[in-house]
Amino acid sequence: MVTEEQFMALAELLRMRGGASQEAARLVLVEGLSTTAAARKVGTSPQGVSNVLASCRRGLELARRATQDGA
Repeated sequence: MVTEEQFMALAELLRMRGGASQEAARLVLVEGLSTTAAARKVGTSPQGVSNVLASCRRGLELARRATQDGA
């Protein structure tokens, strides 16, 4: 899980456009909801939530790699 502040920075870094996908990702990454529960809550598909989460995870991994010592 990430903090709200970390999520907002990630959303800006990834240039997320807001809307249901971003809110679903926030619900999973910040609030700890399941993919299915987040999809149901915002009215999107679980696959759509999985797709945006994959983008978020790639973004987090790239940010971690970019900030490692020796980078």
